[in-house]
Formats: sequence, C-alpha cells, structure tokens
Amino acid sequence: MSARTDYSWDHLREVSVAYVALVGALLVATLITLEAIIHQVQHGLVATDMAQQGTQAGATWGLYIGTFEWFAGMAVGALAITGYIRFNQLERYQMVARLSNIWAFICGLSAAWLIIIDLGTPWRVLVILTSWHETVLHSPLSWDVTFVTTLMVFTLTMLVLSLRLDFLKGGGTAPIHTRILQQLVTVGASDAEIPKLESMRRWLGLGLLVLAFTAGMIPGLLMGVVGGQPGYFGSERGLVFLAAGLLTGVALLNLTAGVLRTAFSWRDELSNEVFRGLGRAMTLFGFVYLIVLFNDILPVVTDMAPFFEGRIGEAMLTGSLAPFFWLSVLLVAVPTLLLAVFKYRLGVTVQSVFAGAILFGVWIKAQLTVVEPLLFPNLPGFEGTYSPTAVEWVITLGAVAIALLLFLIAIKLVPLAREGSQEVSS
Repeated sequence: MSARTDYSWDHLREVSVAYVALVGALLVATLITLEAIIHQVQHGLVATDMAQQGTQAGATWGLYIGTFEWFAGMAVGALAITGYIRFNQLERYQMVARLSNIWAFICGLSAAWLIIIDLGTPWRVLVILTSWHETVLHSPLSWDVTFVTTLMVFTLTMLVLSLRLDFLKGGGTAPIHTRILQQLVTVGASDAEIPKLESMRRWLGLGLLVLAFTAGMIPGLLMGVVGGQPGYFGSERGLVFLAAGLLTGVALLNLTAGVLRTAFSWRDELSNEVFRGLGRAMTLFGFVYLIVLFNDILPVVTDMAPFFEGRIGEAMLTGSLAPFFWLSVLLVAVPTLLLAVFKYRLGVTVQSVFAGAILFGVWIKAQLTVVEPLLFPNLPGFEGTYSPTAVEWVITLGAVAIALLLFLIAIKLVPLAREGSQEVSS
C-alpha cells in the first residue's frame, strides 16, 4: 500500500472540517478584537493602563509595543531566511522560502497595525504619513513607519516575483481563486523571461539579507537612542533585537512546517533533512540570542552599574519581574540545549513544541524589555506599576489571532511549491 507524501495543490481546493472550525474561531476572535478597538477609539488610551503616571514615571508603552517588537523581530527573521534561501538557490528549502516570505509580510503587517493601535486613534497615522518628510530625521515613530513599510514592500515584491516564476515554470491545475492570482502575477509574462526572473529572485534575496541585517535593527536601535532612560539607551539595542528576530523567525518556520507536515504529510518538500536544517538554525540562533542577552544584562547587575540601571537589573533577577524574566530564559535555554545535545534524535513534533516554547519565551522578554525601564525611571525612590487591562489583552491576543487567520487564508490562495508526484511506501 502506498500513501501520497509529496506536495500537491489539493490544499488549495479542499476545505476540511478542522480548517472551517479554526477559521471560524479566529473570525470570532477578530470580531471581539474589533469591538475592543472600537472601545479604545471611543474612550482613548484611558482604556489601557499605560501612561497613568506621566511620561517619566510609568509604563507609557506596554503590551502593544512589546508585541510590536516581537512581530517586527519575526518579520526580520523571516525576511533573512527568505533572502538566504533565495540567494543561495537552496532548492530543497523552496517551501520554507515561500512560508517565510508569507510570514514576513504578515508579521510586518501585524507590527504596523500595533503601532496604529498604540497611537490611540487610528487616524493619527495620517498625520505621521503626511508630515513624514519633516519628521523622518528626528522622529523614532517615523523611522518605525519607514522600516515597516520598506519591509512589506520588499517581501511583497519577492512573493510576486517568485510566484510569477513558479507559475511560468508550470505545475498542476489550480482552482479558480488561485488562477485569478496566477493571471494577475503573470500579466505579460513569457517563458523567455524565466532566466531573467531567476536571476532577479536570487539578487533580490541578497537585497533581503542586506535589509534584514541593516534596516532590520531599526526597531531596536530606536530604543537605544532614548537618552536619559535607564535600560534603553545604548548601542547594543539593535543587536539584541536582531538576535531575537532571527531566533523567532526560524522558530516560527519550525512550528509552521511541523504543523503543515503533520496535517498534510508533505515529506518531500518538508523532509527530515529540511527539519534537521531548521533545527540546526534554531539551535544556532538560540545560543546567539542567549549570549547577546547575557551581555546585555550583565552590566546592569554588577555593583558598578549606575543606581537607576541597577534597579532594573535587581528587579529582573530577584525582584518583582524575576518570575517573568527567568521563565523567558528557561523557555529559550532548555529547548536550545536539548536540541544541541540530542540533535537529530528529536522528532518533528518535539522540535515544533520547542519552537512554540521559544516563541513564547521571546514574547515574554519583549514585554519586559519595553516595560522594565518605564517602571524604574530616573526618579529616586519611585517604582511605577503596569497591569494590562482587558482591552489591552484582547487587542494583543487578537493581533496574534488575526495573523493566524491571514496565514490560513494565504495557504488557500498561494501555492507553497510546484506540485510534485512522488510516492513512498507507508
């Protein structure tokens, strides 16, 4: 007896009960999120627990910006992975490249959306866009908008270009909604341009790599230029952000690939060798993240640290924030060490679980990175408080739900690879 384990376009046509149930649940979550957004727009940021004690004495940023950092980091990591695969023309990782391309765009969109939410009223973004030419040289917010916009343009360009090339090379018969997409991205195309498209895709991959390792550090660097604020100011902020982004990007792909392989049994495009490569990358970036985190934290926990910096270090290691900090470290360190020790002896399911733990661990640390310095400002004897409201939790978790919903829609519209025809014995 044989079982089909190669990639096919059946996932574009078929709609399972589980898929409908999941989409339905995410749609409900989206509606609840929209209701929370309307509530915040009507009442302003008073609906949150942010900025309750002034700009220098409380958490003026909270879950929204922490989750923005998380999404933006994943977008940068996915961008770098897409660029690396495309530039090196790693045929074995073609589906991984498509998945990372899709996720880079969705994560960038989610990051942009959270910036708008944090402004309190969405139309304030129009002020930023119309005055961009005046504020871009001195406004961190304008730089954030520039970074997210550039990332989304590059990722969308790569997605369209690679789809145009794949459709030109041929494949199976696509359902009508994918054929509409095919007609849009192949307008005026001919087989004669295939070599040119291959060259363009490769060098655009190099461009994505350069973008990820330069402009990709901007969200972190923008914290580093906040002078006079303990815990923020410093040249290492960009590297910390980039290390977290590379780790979460590859962890997101590990988790996504694991779920898709379990759901569809795609053992050709998502082979054991592909998962070993993803596992090696997650192990490497896990150690890089832990090393960078150690170097970032060490100066603020020594006796020589300035008083206000030392308060943050004490709160992290032994104070009120210690449970969250150590949980975030363990959620990254334990999977990384186990992956390093057991290497190829861990199954796809275990590796996917480790990836989920790492994503959650870095998310916790992203919240602490944003909130810690705001709770311990340059005010002797003062400690701020921050307890996210129900509105903040709903909108933040809703951002994750909407990102998942967009991905589920994308995999019903966009082919993840060219259709194959291999069969293996079951």
